[in-house]
Amino acid sequence: MEINGLGDQRPVLAGYHDESWKDGNEQSRIMPTRSPTGRRRPFIGLLGAASLALCPLSGQAHPHAWIDVRSTVVLSPDGEFTAIKEQWLFDELYSAAVMDGMASDSPSGHATAREFAAMAIENLRPYDYFTKITVDGKAIRLDKASEFAGAMRGSQLLLTFTASLARPVNPAAHQVAYAIYDPSYFIQMMHRPGEPPAIEGRAGRACRLRVAAPNPTPEDIARAYALDRGAQAEEGFGDLFAEKVHIQCE
Repeated sequence: MEINGLGDQRPVLAGYHDESWKDGNEQSRIMPTRSPTGRRRPFIGLLGAASLALCPLSGQAHPHAWIDVRSTVVLSPDGEFTAIKEQWLFDELYSAAVMDGMASDSPSGHATAREFAAMAIENLRPYDYFTKITVDGKAIRLDKASEFAGAMRGSQLLLTFTASLARPVNPAAHQVAYAIYDPSYFIQMMHRPGEPPAIEGRAGRACRLRVAAPNPTPEDIARAYALDRGAQAEEGFGDLFAEKVHIQCE
């Protein structure tokens, strides 16, 4: 799928629909999915360590929580990829459990979404905010996130932040891609169908984003289901379930 960014200086947010997200996609029917009515014991965690420091749930396969992601590629006036803006909307159970846990640990008995955001951003920094950016197949680091904020959207926590690349990259001269995911696949992180990745500030350059959906094998999915039986996900397991966003500029 492609998101075209020709001749428009605004983020590309409208006019996108991907039928593969529907149940007609064979893989989507067998991958672990969100189950609002399923029996799940609430878990407490603040986004720290590769697995977000969450307590495991009994009788459930990976993933245990869900984050709806929005991302925006920021291009400089000369067309270089300089930063990425992200919004993470957490599922209702995770949001309630985290806020209750923070409140119980606070001397005041209260907690705010901004306090959660500050702690999450600090804990995620060593892991590049679960954002893997590659240039010609090699990973590059992100600088410390800036402009972060936390808020409640109804009963869901919303985390927003901007992270600059350690060095600007010219997507017209290199193969550039990124993925936003939990390496352990404890949490599933996906763009919503109606909120695709966007581009901000193209400087007149013809750019587009191509989103490659994850394509895990049945064996990979079976391993995810088995992880609650005392197994530990190997490093990079979450990459098998991650979307890949390719930045293409002319």
